[in-house]
Amino acid sequence: MAVLLGMGLFLMPAASWATEAVWIDEITALVKDHQELAKSEGRDEAYNPYLGQLMLVRITLESGAPDATRVAMNRLMDMLQHDPKGTGIATWSAKTIFDFCGKVTPAKYHDADRHSRALTKGGFDYWGDNVYDPGAGG
Repeated sequence: MAVLLGMGLFLMPAASWATEAVWIDEITALVKDHQELAKSEGRDEAYNPYLGQLMLVRITLESGAPDATRVAMNRLMDMLQHDPKGTGIATWSAKTIFDFCGKVTPAKYHDADRHSRALTKGGFDYWGDNVYDPGAGG
């Protein structure tokens, strides 16, 4: 695929971008699945800001701006980490999406340290400190 920008012609292999974007497609599909599940509770629109942020991640990646992609992806991770119930999505859903992002997103596009076992203790129990869970022990 050739891209005409200004006065120059830049060649960009279509297959390389397609391979590069698979992780965004996978995350988007998961968020849409969770949105569909939330529809029965009338909370499906709460996922729109997350889908919008994923669109921004996709746009920055397509434009060939890795630093902007990293900023946009870290913003998505922040959105999932900080008060997901306040935006209307279930904590379990935010945790699942967050953990999946950590598995599929290339490290160059997000702060992979936030997924280290030392910080999440294997499953993001960071939220255990600020979300009441009546089923939790201790």
